[in-house]
Amino acid sequence: MADTLSLLRMWRAKKAAREGVEPFRVLTNAALEGIAVRMPRTPDELMEVKGIKDAKCRLYGKEILEIVSRAVPASQAVVADVPFPDEVPFPDGPESSGPEEDAVSVSRFLDGLNTELSGMAARIRGEVSSVDERDRVVYFSLKDPEDGSMMNCLIFRFQYDVSGVRIKEGDEVIVEGVPEIWKPMGRLSLKVGLIEVAGEGALKKAYDALYRKLEAEGVFAEARKRPLPQFPERIALITSEQGAAIGDFLTNIGSLGIRIDLYPSSVEGKRAVFEVLDAIRRVRARADRYDLLVVVRGGGSIESLQAFNTESLVREIALCEMPVIAGIGHEKDITLSALAADRMVSTPTAAARTIREPFERARQSLAHHERILLDSFGATLSAASDHVEESVGTFLGFLEGVSIRFERARSALSVRAGLVEFRIRESRSRVDAMLREISNGWKDAGRDVRERLVRAESALRQYDPNRVLALGYGLVRLANGALLRKSTDTKVGDRLDIRLSEGRIVAEVREFKAENEK
Repeated sequence: MADTLSLLRMWRAKKAAREGVEPFRVLTNAALEGIAVRMPRTPDELMEVKGIKDAKCRLYGKEILEIVSRAVPASQAVVADVPFPDEVPFPDGPESSGPEEDAVSVSRFLDGLNTELSGMAARIRGEVSSVDERDRVVYFSLKDPEDGSMMNCLIFRFQYDVSGVRIKEGDEVIVEGVPEIWKPMGRLSLKVGLIEVAGEGALKKAYDALYRKLEAEGVFAEARKRPLPQFPERIALITSEQGAAIGDFLTNIGSLGIRIDLYPSSVEGKRAVFEVLDAIRRVRARADRYDLLVVVRGGGSIESLQAFNTESLVREIALCEMPVIAGIGHEKDITLSALAADRMVSTPTAAARTIREPFERARQSLAHHERILLDSFGATLSAASDHVEESVGTFLGFLEGVSIRFERARSALSVRAGLVEFRIRESRSRVDAMLREISNGWKDAGRDVRERLVRAESALRQYDPNRVLALGYGLVRLANGALLRKSTDTKVGDRLDIRLSEGRIVAEVREFKAENEK
């Protein structure tokens, strides 16, 4: 599929160049991809591809099927003599006349002529003899100055504006296009896709005029130019896939980790303006994806650089949303597109080096600061090492002093510990002696106490009231509980409480006598 698609794209580019139109006007990318996927082998199968109708099939069907057949393996190839839609049979001569049914209409005949003429794209030089500019189409005629031959031409307004040439009678121009018969009038005209000014002098004159116009508008002013991003991450590159410019650019930009998306475009001659414009517009549609747009091509003559001196392309570059680097031609080749870019450099190599320069400066700065950092780190490390050695010496001296003091303290502690141990033993002996004395004294005191208790008990027993009461005595108490010792301590009528050995007697005093009374 990839090989077929590549062949189809190459065929489309050549066809568009011959017809003087943009590639997508021949066939769209979707149509090419559909052909590469379906691999049609007949006109009917081809018209099943989206974007291929009767007119396209008539114009390009045979060539497309030939390309597809070359891509299909021989074992799968099918060769079928199937007529294309509305294919016009051209009579070979007088003998080919047949019945009336074989005759074709004027319209179909002219369609057949136009199909054949579509393959006769040409690049023609002549003198403009008349110009009629209208809203959608510009009609003009070209004359051969040598014999006065005339040719009618037309160009659509869009293509005329993109060409950037304002023709007038007497101008010598080069046009590219295909012949076509306009069916309503049966008139043959050249359908032009591109107009160039002929001759280096005329090109220089047109260049100077456009330069003055754009400069007056401020298109080239330094004030409107933007600084380039220092470290772009994604770049859109517009150049030719086959030219040396892309190799020079990629070789010199090196491995910086930048993603570069290529938008391939023809960059040679005036017809390249359509492809370059299309590429720039596709990049602008994805402006948020890119940090920078780079347009490059190698050097060449003023004729080969015409596309980059076209007003429409210059304005498209000036309107670009992202910064633009233009490396077009060599130092002597200054195109108007390069003047409109944010940075103009002389060559594709210079464009790559311009992008690479901030990275190189950063690398050099990093290496420089790395050296400074290492030197600074080395000096700091050396100073720290000296400080550590000095601190270690001080610390060791301190430890030595501590060790000496420790030994002294240990010796003193040992002496004092021996003294304490002696005193403890001495004190223990004294305590043991005291304990023995206490124990002996306690025993003696116990015996003495027991003896005294025995004596006290004996005395108590001797003076025990109950013992006296048992002998016949009694205890007499007054009513207030006071012990009655003398008869005079009572009076007649007092109640007395008499306690005996056994029991109690309550009595009343009726008479009492003193001790000396009888």
